[in-house]
Amino acid sequence: MQIHNAVCDLCHHSHFKALFLGSDRLHGKPGDFWVLECEDCGLYSLYPQPNQDQIAEYYPNTYISFPKAIEDEKSLLRRLDRSYGLEKRCREIIRCAGKRGRILDVGCATGIFLNGMRQRGWICQGVEPSSYAVNYARERFHLEVYEGYLEDVEYPDEWFDAITMWDVLEHVPNQEQVLDKIGRLLKRDGWLVISLPNAESWERFIFQKYWAGWDVPRHFHIFTPKTITRLLESRGFKVEKIKSFTGRHGVLVLNFQFLITEWKVPIWVKRTILTIIRSLFARVLTYPYYMVADACNKSSIMTVFAKKI
Repeated sequence: MQIHNAVCDLCHHSHFKALFLGSDRLHGKPGDFWVLECEDCGLYSLYPQPNQDQIAEYYPNTYISFPKAIEDEKSLLRRLDRSYGLEKRCREIIRCAGKRGRILDVGCATGIFLNGMRQRGWICQGVEPSSYAVNYARERFHLEVYEGYLEDVEYPDEWFDAITMWDVLEHVPNQEQVLDKIGRLLKRDGWLVISLPNAESWERFIFQKYWAGWDVPRHFHIFTPKTITRLLESRGFKVEKIKSFTGRHGVLVLNFQFLITEWKVPIWVKRTILTIIRSLFARVLTYPYYMVADACNKSSIMTVFAKKI
């Protein structure tokens, strides 16, 4: 399929397969966008891609990635779940680095992860474009967070031992420029850790256009292990491992939420289904599936661990 003026951001060819025409299922904002698959390299891309001013309306203060502090959660189960998730992320970074150091979280949102790393002895800095999230991180955790984009902030060369992007790179239109700057900021043998949707996940094929990983129009690119490896290696990184360990049940809930929105059934039926899916029973029931999916790296979210070379 030929799309006028569309060029793949990875291989720079212009042959695409149109998968579906999507819209904002998370907030219901207006606008229709194509999800395309590059027939040359396999990268999935949004078309057309909104500019910075246009995309801002798709990130309201209620956006799912702007969570409040774990300690402020009213539900004990929710606090335990989020604490466990934070511990896993921090543990993976510390295991890679082997020592305490300086870390930059790009797209740090409300600062939950950075606060966790600071509690473990790291020197922490963040970058975040949302004024709401930046103010929360500064006021609630007293973190050093730059309001804006990575391209606009200046840090010394080879300043950080680790740079993280948790569910961020898929939101970035100028991915090569961002990765080049990260390469400049990282110390030699420093770690870049990126989590992002995995287009080869089993749930992508089960839920198809309702898969939460597409997240039209906030996700500009969706990667497979092969395409993210190709991108990182082209920018001077060596991928050491790719594994799945985050976003399990939360993504499943969104998958069902997006799927049932178009069902012609009473609203109470939809609410009942979502209540069941969100329940502890459903979490326990799906646990064996996620153990297998994680082991095969077929969960919806993959985390890439790469070193600067």
